[in-house]
Amino acid sequence: MNIELRMFMKFKEYLPSDASNGKAMISLKDGSTFGDLLKKLGVPLEEPKLVLINGVSQGVTETVNQAKLKNGDIVAVFPPAAGG
Repeated sequence: MNIELRMFMKFKEYLPSDASNGKAMISLKDGSTFGDLLKKLGVPLEEPKLVLINGVSQGVTETVNQAKLKNGDIVAVFPPAAGG
């Protein structure tokens, strides 16, 4: 299956070299989870702080790491926000 992955700020460094503007198409085995996606890219499972799948916030817990992805899903991953 193929998903569109959108990574923001420091997470862009984990994208494949053919990524453009923080976006890449990623091929995964059918039945793969969000955690499988992170492992494939080398992203530590605890690092993402906001995850959207098809525009819906998933938060970040063990539950989202176990979320099954489907062909055509759009996954957006954000790091912690800094500010004050």
